[in-house]
Amino acid sequence: MLQHQSFGIAALVEEVIQPGAKVLDLGCLSFGTTQTFLELSCQTFIEDLRSLLLEINALDSQTRASRLSEHLTKKPQRIKIDVVLCWDLLNFMEPELITRLIEEIQPHLKSGTIFHTMLYTGTMPTAPADFKRLSGFTFNSEQLTLQEPLPTYRYSSLNLMKTMGNVSLRDSLLHRKGMRKDLIEMMFEYGNVKSQNALQAAGTSGAISAFRQISLTELPLTAFDAAMSHVSRSPISKVLDVGKKVGRNMQFLQREAGELFISDLYSAILWQCSRKESFEGAVHAALKQASLPENLDCILLWDLLNFFSVEEIQIITSALYQSLSNAGVMHFLLFKQERLPVNCGVFEIQQSGLVGTFLQPTGNKPVKFRTITDVVKSLPQMKVLSQGTGRIPSGPSYHEITMQKVVKDQ
Repeated sequence: MLQHQSFGIAALVEEVIQPGAKVLDLGCLSFGTTQTFLELSCQTFIEDLRSLLLEINALDSQTRASRLSEHLTKKPQRIKIDVVLCWDLLNFMEPELITRLIEEIQPHLKSGTIFHTMLYTGTMPTAPADFKRLSGFTFNSEQLTLQEPLPTYRYSSLNLMKTMGNVSLRDSLLHRKGMRKDLIEMMFEYGNVKSQNALQAAGTSGAISAFRQISLTELPLTAFDAAMSHVSRSPISKVLDVGKKVGRNMQFLQREAGELFISDLYSAILWQCSRKESFEGAVHAALKQASLPENLDCILLWDLLNFFSVEEIQIITSALYQSLSNAGVMHFLLFKQERLPVNCGVFEIQQSGLVGTFLQPTGNKPVKFRTITDVVKSLPQMKVLSQGTGRIPSGPSYHEITMQKVVKDQ
């Protein structure tokens, strides 16, 4: 039996699910997973697809699809689902059966319905697991042992999007503290939504306090203020924040931007590199997975660049440059220290307008770039718009810079 903290479900509770929301849970009633949503006064529908998959294992594809249609509970046409919980069930469903599932529930989907699923990255179990709620967003995941294991299928995010049809990848989560190491959590958004990666809402619910027992230090960042002046309170502005999404309060940044896009770019690049991709290939794969829009007005890199060499920084910024609008801006902080933090820090906009900051402890790896000038020179298509300096209490000095895309004369 393994414990798993579901940062994906925490994010759903934090950002999407409101009192009265409608949740379609494809898992078992016995799991107890619906309690979280019942506590939020959600209307929850249980389908128990695991029992069905065990029953129809030996049947042919056509009969399996027919049995799926018979198994699903009939709902009033007016019911529109906000969230579909797939757990690890898609690992045990052939593409045609997943497509049939989407077709069957399609009348109850709406633009913006979120699908949450878990995909195995290691050895496939013999059957879907029991995810039994312990507390909050922590589950015991117990494997079911079968004499004849169910067929399994490995899906990439791209393959799932093709199989599921009219969906786009909203977010993917892996290798977070408390998560099972062999699971990736993915969230897909249904329909032709206005912004595929845009946050629906944000606040200060228990999702933040449950996973981040830290205090933030507020910093006045001059260059950051200059960057946000390009987008502040404009309903058509587009902002990309490459920092971590789960465990942060996005409420005030969401208010400042017309549309806010989130991509944990550091984790995404590391994941792609672990698959033996070249660094340039990893960057492009990570950005493709993020499904970014065109003509971003502002990109907030925070402390991301500290973790890469000048050559790698040029690859990252050149790729992001392609998504910037004319006169769009990038903001980043560079630390003046010899050793890197063990991971990227937390940066979130506070009600005061200052930036709340928490830096991870210093590790053993040295900073990769040589000087701040080298970093600025690696962005030849941009000019320095604003900069500032300061020191984080009990931490390193920093140099923050906002650079603007140079618009060439036509």
